[in-house]
Amino acid sequence: MAAEGTPARDGHATPGGWAGGRLSRSALPGLALFVVLAVCGLAALAGGVIGRDPVLVVGGAVLLPLFGSLIGLLLVASSRGSGAATTLVPWPGGGTRAVRFGYRAAAYGWFGAVTAACALFALGMAVGAATVWGGVLGWVSAAVLAGGAALLGWHLVVMLRLAPGGLLLSPAGIAHAGLTSFYSVPWAAVHAVAATSLRTSVLVVKAEPAPASVLRRHTGRFDTGELQFLPFLVVRTYWLAADREVVRQAVAFYLAHPELRDELATPAAVRRIVEGRTRA
Repeated sequence: MAAEGTPARDGHATPGGWAGGRLSRSALPGLALFVVLAVCGLAALAGGVIGRDPVLVVGGAVLLPLFGSLIGLLLVASSRGSGAATTLVPWPGGGTRAVRFGYRAAAYGWFGAVTAACALFALGMAVGAATVWGGVLGWVSAAVLAGGAALLGWHLVVMLRLAPGGLLLSPAGIAHAGLTSFYSVPWAAVHAVAATSLRTSVLVVKAEPAPASVLRRHTGRFDTGELQFLPFLVVRTYWLAADREVVRQAVAFYLAHPELRDELATPAAVRRIVEGRTRA
């Protein structure tokens, strides 16, 4: 297994924490900090309302949702998928259908809340820089912060427009519809699937460059980072509603059984996965 930060390139062992259901030790300091800051935001908001201090009210109204949403996202990222049922959807390339392991709504909700809170925070800082500092420095800072807020808002709109994301398996190949990107590879280009860690658990479909591969970056280089490992297909498993081990087993099963891939366009594949008949 590769070291943290690099997808594993040999072996099939799953990393520690792959099963999910608990916070990693590395995440605990961040969670503790976010809790303290959220409590500070709540105290500032309450104190501002009681003392009729608009500065404290604004500060608390910014800090509380920002760090509260970060707490929620961390807790969701540490939890295991619910085992939600797979579904059949049209394959993005047309001509067939695919089994989709969808993203879970809770992860979308908390990540969207974090993005929106960061955009509002940047916008509030922009207003503060323009009104408090003034002058050239204040207006330049305000323009930079407002630009950052606009970028975050655009990213959020694109993410919601493309929702729901997921990992798709079809007779044609494997695809990952991410938050702001789409990447698919044909089965012929895939040579292994592995579980590893990139500061959080990820599923890695090891593939070679292929003319039939499709890549769409809906926000250019402003994505969530999985595409830096191309031509490997990488999925952060905390997004998946289904149990991550069920997903890994399904990909590995159909990789090992090319004669059964045609059923990925039919309810037979959904039944096989639900009944646990893709286990090694």
